[in-house]
Amino acid sequence: MTQIPYPPPPPPPPSASDQGGFHGPRTNFFLGIRVQLASLEQPLLFRSGWRPNRGLVIALIISAVLGFLVAFFVQLALLPIVGWGAMTIVMAPLTEEPSKALAMLIVAVFVWKVVPNRRYGAVLGAAAGLGFGVVESILYLFNIAASGLPSELLVIRILITPLMHPLWSAFVGIGVFAIMAKRQASGDVSKTSLTLPLLFLLVGMANHMVWNAIATIPDAGYWSIAVDAIIIFPIFAIILRDFLGGRFNFQRFFESSPEQSRYPITAPPPPPSPPVPICPSCGQSLRFVQQYQRWYCARENKYV
Repeated sequence: MTQIPYPPPPPPPPSASDQGGFHGPRTNFFLGIRVQLASLEQPLLFRSGWRPNRGLVIALIISAVLGFLVAFFVQLALLPIVGWGAMTIVMAPLTEEPSKALAMLIVAVFVWKVVPNRRYGAVLGAAAGLGFGVVESILYLFNIAASGLPSELLVIRILITPLMHPLWSAFVGIGVFAIMAKRQASGDVSKTSLTLPLLFLLVGMANHMVWNAIATIPDAGYWSIAVDAIIIFPIFAIILRDFLGGRFNFQRFFESSPEQSRYPITAPPPPPSPPVPICPSCGQSLRFVQQYQRWYCARENKYV
C-alpha cells in the first residue's frame, strides 16, 4: 500500500554565521510587502563575478549623463510655469527619480539581464543616484563659488551628496527589481503588474520631496540641512533597511533574505507507523526480511 508523502519539517533557524556582524535589532514594519518581494527573488544567475560591478559602473555613468540631462531639460522647460519653489519641492523629485530609473532599467535589461533580489536592486539604484548626485553637486559647487556664497556651503554640499540621491534612488531600484522579476516570470511586459514598482518609485519621490521641503525652509539657515542629515536620512534609511529584510549582515549583503512569518512555526506530528501484517495461520505479527523482500512468520517457520 503506497503511503502519501509526508510534508518535510520546517527550515532550520538561521545559523550564527547568517546573523553575525553588526546589524542592529530586527524590524517588521512592512512584512507583508517584504514577503511579496521575497517571493520574486531567485538564485544568483550572473554568468561571471565581474558583471554586477560593471553594471553598477554603467548605471552610475548613464544616470550622471543621460539621466541628468533628461531631468535638467524637463525642469528648464517647466521652471517658468511652476516657479522655483514648486520646482525644488515637487517637480524635481517627479522628474529626477524616473530619469534615474531609466538608467537602472538600461542596465537591468541589457547588461545584467536579471536582478536576482531586492538588494541588488537597491544597490543598482544607489549607484544611479550617486552618479546623478555627483553631477548635480558639481553644478551646485560652481554656482556657490561663482556667487561668492560662504565657503562652508561647499563642504556641506560635498558631505551630503552621498546621503541624498543614493538613498532616494535605492527605493526606486527595489521597484526596478520587482518589475524585472515579474517580467521574467510572466514573459510578457504588458501583463506585468506595476503595483510594487510604482510603490517604491513613490517612496523614493516622497523621501526626495521631504528632504527638499525641509532644505528650502526660509531663514532656517544650516539647521534645515542638519535636520535632513540627522533626522530625515536615518528615518528613511531604517525604512529602506526594513524593506531589504529588517536585518542583514553587511558581509553577506547580496544574499537573498527569505521572509518568515510573525508566528512561530511548530513541527508537524510524526507520521503514523505503517501497520504490520498478521499471519493468517497463527495470528502472530510477521517480520519483514529485507534480504528476500518477503514477510516471515517465526512460529510457522515459513514465508507468507
